[in-house]
Amino acid sequence: MRRAANRKTMYALELIVTLVAALATGGLMVNWTGLARAMARLSAPTYVELHQNTNRTFDPYMPIVVVGAILGGILLAITFGIHTLSGKLSIAGAACYAAVIAIGVPTCVRINKQVARWRVENPPAEWAAVRARWIRFHIIRTLFSAPAFASYVAALILRRT
Repeated sequence: MRRAANRKTMYALELIVTLVAALATGGLMVNWTGLARAMARLSAPTYVELHQNTNRTFDPYMPIVVVGAILGGILLAITFGIHTLSGKLSIAGAACYAAVIAIGVPTCVRINKQVARWRVENPPAEWAAVRARWIRFHIIRTLFSAPAFASYVAALILRRT
């Protein structure tokens, strides 16, 4: 009976970690494949308005799911055993999500705060360069999130074999 309860707890942990990691990577991918590509085509006032409005949605949400994915990977590694292949893959995934934070905070998050202060009707002259920098660093951090998620999925699959 206790073993079945432990197995259910483990399945619940795996499901929650996978869901949170999928939300983190999915949010970054949506921003890259949809919003960032659209932002690259907008005029200055339209870009500023879109960036400001999407930040109000994404800025509170993304840290929660990315930090949750990091913590979840650490929990998986501990649960699987850090010296097992599944544990090592979980650590690798957590490290990649940590890279998302390390890349995003000094670049994308800083730019988000900068753009939040801009006036829609009068963006600064360097707005296009700032936009290009945000997109470049967003792509880089997103490229770290995809293998992070894949590492978690591989860890779960290998755990079952």
